[in-house]
Amino acid sequence: MLFDVLDRIRQQTIISSILLMIVGLLMLIVPIRHDQVVIELLGYVILIIGGVMVLDFIASNKKISDYITFLAALFLLLLGIFILVSGADILMILSVVFGIVLLVDGVHSSFHAWWYARRAGRRLWWVLLILSISLIIAGIIIFNNPWWGSGYSLVKVIGAVLLYSSAVGIVRLIMVWPIRRTEK
Repeated sequence: MLFDVLDRIRQQTIISSILLMIVGLLMLIVPIRHDQVVIELLGYVILIIGGVMVLDFIASNKKISDYITFLAALFLLLLGIFILVSGADILMILSVVFGIVLLVDGVHSSFHAWWYARRAGRRLWWVLLILSISLIIAGIIIFNNPWWGSGYSLVKVIGAVLLYSSAVGIVRLIMVWPIRRTEK
């Protein structure tokens, strides 16, 4: 039972990382004339993810973690609606939100590197720590948004950082995942 749940978590992490890599690649190759379409598509995707999370909450056992996920789903629904309703102001909001997400992911990965990978005796735990710190730095840079003012350049930067963040997520999964299932 426990191994099945852990295998499902690992599979979901790998699938979400691959999907984020695909989204990052699409954001990198989209032509300049379609950047507004990409932003609207992002709004719809966030709405769909929030809706699925709400439906998962409705079908869940209503534990405390389910309520936290439900709050995150409500936030995603509001963010998706805001992206679709707002006009030119969305670039600043997207850079702030994406910067915060990268900061949180970097801190999360740093915690995993320091707490789990180092304690598990992984030889290269410091590599994960360096990758995590680079995520934090990328989040700060995107949060401050110093060099780009157009939607096209912001979409390119977010696409590149999505690729990098997904790769760091896969490295984190490989380095932290201690469980080896043995068949008898």
